[in-house]
Amino acid sequence: MKYNKKKLWIVFGICLIVMISSMSLANGIQTDFGEIDISTWTIDTDDGEVISYKLYVPDGVTPDNPAPAVLLIHGYQNDKDTSATYALELARRGIVAMCMDAYGHGDTTVGLTERGYVNHKLPNWDKTINGPERFLIMMSFSTMDFFTLKDVQGSGMDSSMGGRIAYELLQTMPFVDSSNMGVTGHSMGTWAAWSIAETFQDHKAIVLQCGELFPLEYYDNANVKFNNVLMLQAQYEEFTAFCDYNLSTKGLMETELRYNDFAGQDGPISWDTTYGSIADGSARRIQLLSGINHRLTTINPEGMATTMDWFTESFGMKPAIESTQQTAGWKELLLLIGFLSALASMLPLLVLLTKTKFFSEVAQPLPSNPATLLPKKRWRKTALIAILISAITYPFITQLGHGLMPFPKAIFKMTVGNGVITWFSVLAIIALFMLRHWYKKGEGKRMGVTLYDMGLANEQAPNKLPWRVIGKSALLAVILVATVYIYVVAFTALFKLDFRFVWPLARPFSGARVWQFLAYLPFYLLFFVINGGVKLYGQMRQKELASPAKTQLVWWLRSTLVMLGGLLIITLIEYVPYLMGIGAGMDLIFTSLFGGPFISFLIVIIPQFIILFFLSTYAYRKTGRIYVGSILLAILGAWLITASSSFM
Repeated sequence: MKYNKKKLWIVFGICLIVMISSMSLANGIQTDFGEIDISTWTIDTDDGEVISYKLYVPDGVTPDNPAPAVLLIHGYQNDKDTSATYALELARRGIVAMCMDAYGHGDTTVGLTERGYVNHKLPNWDKTINGPERFLIMMSFSTMDFFTLKDVQGSGMDSSMGGRIAYELLQTMPFVDSSNMGVTGHSMGTWAAWSIAETFQDHKAIVLQCGELFPLEYYDNANVKFNNVLMLQAQYEEFTAFCDYNLSTKGLMETELRYNDFAGQDGPISWDTTYGSIADGSARRIQLLSGINHRLTTINPEGMATTMDWFTESFGMKPAIESTQQTAGWKELLLLIGFLSALASMLPLLVLLTKTKFFSEVAQPLPSNPATLLPKKRWRKTALIAILISAITYPFITQLGHGLMPFPKAIFKMTVGNGVITWFSVLAIIALFMLRHWYKKGEGKRMGVTLYDMGLANEQAPNKLPWRVIGKSALLAVILVATVYIYVVAFTALFKLDFRFVWPLARPFSGARVWQFLAYLPFYLLFFVINGGVKLYGQMRQKELASPAKTQLVWWLRSTLVMLGGLLIITLIEYVPYLMGIGAGMDLIFTSLFGGPFISFLIVIIPQFIILFFLSTYAYRKTGRIYVGSILLAILGAWLITASSSFM
């Protein structure tokens, strides 16, 4: 195996240069190259908790020259920086923007439980829902505590998820024109926006990024006024609540809820048309974002342009910058490049460390006995079985773990995280039994497969687990992830930026989230050691090809297909019917209970897994065992979910 230390250091240096350059330029864009002051703060609550927020103040805005302001609230499983695209564009147009971490998200320490919940679900108040507390919260997101039915569980619950507190603070800031304020939210944040607007009825405008509409009789419409409401409607909306509980956007503008209760018209209304008057607060508009799904609304240029026009007109402003002149998308792209560069820097560092005296025994030649390779036909059958098991279990097991599994709430606080580890555990148990049978009694035994062939043992002792090597492999994986963690901590301190693209990717831990990481890590280890390690690179070990580059590419693509094939099937089931104009596939086939969060979450999981399995394939090729790659993926995966996932 060739080793060129100088070249590896050069590659490592290039990765760092690209990463630092990307993050520095992203910071320049987010500050509009010195025209916007950005700071992060917390609000202390009465019970010792904190609400975190990020403030964008345009240059020249002072107590003597106050500016309009907008509060921005992110959606479920996101954080304040998910609102950064809209906040940046608002600030570039002279508007103060505050992005907050809602309850249970980001650096806010108040859990989702404090949002409250009811035992009934809109739009059918008489429809009772039952289940554990976390299930009730998920099922009654659309219930506002200002509605006629006031049966929110507990006292002092806040459906605005801390938004009222943040809005009140923003309103009192000396450089804010308190008579010219608005609120916007995405997804879960739209329900919070409704609650805030109901409390502060002197608001000038509301923008709902994928929001739900409610009949007038659901609240005291005679005394509650919502001023200048814009709704951004994603064409491919995975959540039926935001399509008036229909499967698609077809025919929405012909319903009484839309044309009468929302727009105040006597008959069907049109997309992308303003009804009512901005001047008296009666303006209503529904903008259809063509070709966009739920999550991508947060970076959609048309949605941002319409929002900029809506707020500036409501505030009586005429910015020098056109609404279509946007830079936020470039910042998001640069953050992604920074993240990929940080991960890429681990590859040369991995090899450099294995060449040190301490870590040298971590690496050994790859198993090369052709007699222990699965025949092509058998490999394809094994891959197909793994793909089908993944596809069949994903929508049901994730939802089961999300809300109905009786996890001890004091230990397992994550919501989506609980769904993921439940699914991982089921897949790992199935794979373990199948592997054991294959190795002990099946084809593996007939072929004479050893633990060394499975990537588990040393070549010199092919059927004995090398515990010292396992320990050093774990330490090596920890060091590699620690370097990336140091990068993101540094960029957060210097630039108030972490690694992300649309949604959080890698952000620093805060408070109790470290303990959540430790609680969830064993489940990730179980899955990635068994399914993403022994099975993928042991039982399904592949033949080396003509060149290292070709081997890496082919092994990576095949491994990704095995691990993600089931999720790709679910993706096709969900979105092909949408593209055909029918509606959300999972809702159509299995009802909305199995659609929503975990289906839209595929747009997060699939790209992440594609990247992660490139790393594990490389680590396996360079060490000849599954340990470094599997542990590396487990640590990264647990970090990505626990540092940013919502908690109870």
